[in-house]
Amino acid sequence: MDQVNPFEDHPLRRYYYAWARLANRSGRHLDIGCARGEFLGELAKTTSLDCYGVDPHAGYLEDLHARYPTLRALRIPTVAVWDFPDRFFQSASMLDVLEHVPDERATLLEVRRVLVPGGLLVLTVPAQHIFSFLDPDNAKFRFPRLHRLVYTARFGAAQYRERFLDLSNGLRGDMSLERLEHTNYCPHELLQLLSSAGFRCLDRAGANLFWRWFDVPALLAGTRLRRLLDRAILWDAKCFRKANLFLTLERL
Repeated sequence: MDQVNPFEDHPLRRYYYAWARLANRSGRHLDIGCARGEFLGELAKTTSLDCYGVDPHAGYLEDLHARYPTLRALRIPTVAVWDFPDRFFQSASMLDVLEHVPDERATLLEVRRVLVPGGLLVLTVPAQHIFSFLDPDNAKFRFPRLHRLVYTARFGAAQYRERFLDLSNGLRGDMSLERLEHTNYCPHELLQLLSSAGFRCLDRAGANLFWRWFDVPALLAGTRLRRLLDRAILWDAKCFRKANLFLTLERL
């Protein structure tokens, strides 16, 4: 497939990377942690892949089905047991999802189960780097009162209660209840984990360095300022390779 990557100017470089690795493939594809379908919807529209998605967040899936009514996206529990046959998919993607699941190895083994031998997994995670301490997803653990104050001021008390106090869906925000940290991964340790779960690395890349300095204020910014900060994040992604780790893996 010879076409322009639809995520060429997207501030989240993981979408650009994943689309480039999957665009010329065929067969059934599973996007794990598909959320509102920003990546999966474009992948289904611009490639020949037969796309499926899974996510534990009911609200995200409602938004996805409203935007992409023909997409097959299923709600799954945070526990890694999925209702798909063995070797059902030719490829899969997990884009900044592994750091949210309750058991990384169990999830990876379930991905391996549903992939055909030789199937492709595109995996992205936040990486350990000098500015990891700025990770905003850890604020709810380290500074809970400040996090509640800031989040409520920006998004309202009702949304705070739904996302962080109502734990009936097994999630605190976007993270499983079992996790007490939004992990920033050491590449060597992550590759060891992936190898033990039956995957071989075919390609490794990365993006960003200073992006948290732009991303944190962007979370609280209005639309106009957000656009400017997104441009800064994209510039940072094209210039540096430290803050995010991108891997293409083969199921052995």
